[in-house]
Amino acid sequence: MKTMPEKPLKILTIDGGGLQAISSLLILDKLLDTIAMTNKVPHRKPRPCDVFDTIAGIGAGGWLALLLGRFHMDITTCLSEWYKITDRIAPQSKPEELRMRAFHHCYYNPERLLEQIDSLTRVYGTGKYLFDNRAGEVRTRHVFVAALRSDASGYNLFRSYKIPEDAAMSHKLLEGPENPSQYEILRAFGVTGAAKYFSPPWNEQMSKSGRTFFNDSKYPKPHNITELALDEMWGLYGKEVPLSVIVNIGPGLPSKSDVKQIAQRFSWGLSPSSSLDAKRPRSPTPGEEEEERKKRTHLESPEPEKANSTPTARDLSVRFPQNVIDQGLNRTTGDKKQQLARSNTFGSIKDRTVAKKLRRRETEIEQDIKKKLNAIYQGGGKLYYRLAPDHAPQGTARNDSSAPGVTLDATLRFLKQPVIEIKIDEIVQKMPEVMSTT
Repeated sequence: MKTMPEKPLKILTIDGGGLQAISSLLILDKLLDTIAMTNKVPHRKPRPCDVFDTIAGIGAGGWLALLLGRFHMDITTCLSEWYKITDRIAPQSKPEELRMRAFHHCYYNPERLLEQIDSLTRVYGTGKYLFDNRAGEVRTRHVFVAALRSDASGYNLFRSYKIPEDAAMSHKLLEGPENPSQYEILRAFGVTGAAKYFSPPWNEQMSKSGRTFFNDSKYPKPHNITELALDEMWGLYGKEVPLSVIVNIGPGLPSKSDVKQIAQRFSWGLSPSSSLDAKRPRSPTPGEEEEERKKRTHLESPEPEKANSTPTARDLSVRFPQNVIDQGLNRTTGDKKQQLARSNTFGSIKDRTVAKKLRRRETEIEQDIKKKLNAIYQGGGKLYYRLAPDHAPQGTARNDSSAPGVTLDATLRFLKQPVIEIKIDEIVQKMPEVMSTT
């Protein structure tokens, strides 16, 4: 039996949902602020890697899990790098955008993603492999991202840690890549981010299955990353492992109009390539790059509307550029009728077929998680907290960096809800020893 952790585990899981991260980071920042304020050390706000033992994600949530857990970033730094990543991978010219749409049916060029992450590994000195040799410097010991196989038959995990030979419940542990100690960070970004409409399918050599293709063909349906994280921890330590709190954050499901627009935009043309090895598109000229950037700014920024309640800059802890703050303080979507209810998801509930798992609503997912926890721990259902709006603001699903003010305003209003404030306070009460270890 693997040695139990010295303290009850604190688990953070992060949802995907298009190229959305700003809302998730702001929600997490509010939680970290509350931890620091409750402990009367506002000048010592911890990083996520100082608080959580496990950080897991999928899609854009997987990118955040890697930046926060593997790169050990604080929220402000992570937000800054998110802008750089999305700016780098977005089409740099109209011809490039047309090529990606026609030949790959997708939004961004994954080769640029690899280049950007390769640069990050050098800047932050992480080394190029996903295994974390600096894990002893922080509380987080387990970072992993999940990826859905192209046939939607299940998930594989890509871990920053070695699976011990004496893992308590090895049958719970999902398959990983071949030679995991040599698996590169940049490839983890590529595989978890592979999704229809956004990037071409991604292939990896897996430890048992051999060459396997990955693609989130179920977008915009959410994935139950929390169940995957619980199964992983039980697989490593057994179901006797003590848990302190499980926090799930996310941006909310994309609006119906966003999904329709994305589907129409990237569902035409030739058959999509099934390999990452397609010919690299021509690099844009400086003139093309500047002209297209201006067009994107003009076309993708939603029209401002007056908000019912106006947040103030005092509500912010992370540092936004002033133009983003000005944009956000005077905008709201107000498009509740066009939102799409969170409906389907995957999970790991015993004896359920994939088809049945796909039909579960978000409320059913939460009930299933709490039921599993209650079956193992006394009052276990009270360990789980979800901090995520039901819906993301309209116009943010394809790339929330193109409308940061809209996301900022909507998230601040979400965080001001009394029920969310109560949830955050309860979470903080379950981690009294955090500041003593940061």
